[in-house]
Amino acid sequence: MTLSAPLVEVRVPTFNRSGLLRRALESLLAQTWSDWRAIVLDDGNGERTRDVLDDLRDRRLVHRPNEARLGAARNIGQAFSTGSHVGSTHFAVLEDDNFWHREFLARNVGIMNAHDVRIIQSNQWIEEPEARDTPGKISSSTTLGDCHAEGRWRAEQFKVPLLWRLPISNSALFWRIDSRSNLRADDVSDAVLQEWVRAFRIRDDIYFLSEPLGVWRSGAMDSHSSAVGPHWRRFNGFLRREKAIQAMRRVVYRSIDRGNEGAELLSGRFPAPIAIREEGVRRALLGWPAQSRLAWRRRVELFAKASVLRLSPLALFEALEHELAALMGVDFDQASRPWRAVLAAQE
Repeated sequence: MTLSAPLVEVRVPTFNRSGLLRRALESLLAQTWSDWRAIVLDDGNGERTRDVLDDLRDRRLVHRPNEARLGAARNIGQAFSTGSHVGSTHFAVLEDDNFWHREFLARNVGIMNAHDVRIIQSNQWIEEPEARDTPGKISSSTTLGDCHAEGRWRAEQFKVPLLWRLPISNSALFWRIDSRSNLRADDVSDAVLQEWVRAFRIRDDIYFLSEPLGVWRSGAMDSHSSAVGPHWRRFNGFLRREKAIQAMRRVVYRSIDRGNEGAELLSGRFPAPIAIREEGVRRALLGWPAQSRLAWRRRVELFAKASVLRLSPLALFEALEHELAALMGVDFDQASRPWRAVLAAQE
């Protein structure tokens, strides 16, 4: 294996959070790995973003405002594009409200060289926000500490925790240009669901690093999504998201070798409590291959909710949309198309 000292391309999607953006970029400037270039994908007020970059005065920071407003999902999606803007072979995404420890890039490059993997997922500390554009309190909890044991994972095994939780975090992913995985997922218009789909589409072996190398800001999607669409659309979006997640969970379960479900779902390489795993499996109307850890009332409740979600046809969601559209004078067709692509395949 040839060790590399690559130029790392960092994509920074941002939207009108200049205070947090400054913090994110300052954490990038503090990296011990100095051979990087950052593309700031600006979906908001270009002048305020430009002011932050001018104050930092580093030529490695490139401002790239979007020609038109993309919204959270499409702006984050383009941050995971496969091509390079600067001739790089290694990539990372730093969302504007998150930040990295100074060894983030160096550790990822070192692990990639040592284990010859194309994707790395590291852990993060969680920050609890106190105001929209200012730092909050960093807790002792982590984003992915209960997800995987540290080490190299085959793609199919890495995705097993999708049955009970989201196993990736955007700003803690690091990948190589020869990755076979479609991390962009820009055919999904919901930023939360997009992250689930990104995990679902991983095809490469992946290394999980349990040590937190950065900080993820809790509730980040709330402030970003509030500028994307009206509040009365959120409940319908939530139902569509849950239906899509249920469909992905069923696919992940079917990918486990028949007869091996118990060994896989009860594996000690997954730190999550067994009861949490069982709840996730039952939410997808799947069989739990071991003695239940849940009270019978809870099992009935999960079955009832999962059945309603599973058996509700996509046409019902569309009818709700178009009933609202007639009342509100809004055309949902463009917004709905990505959801249909995800859900219709499982109908």
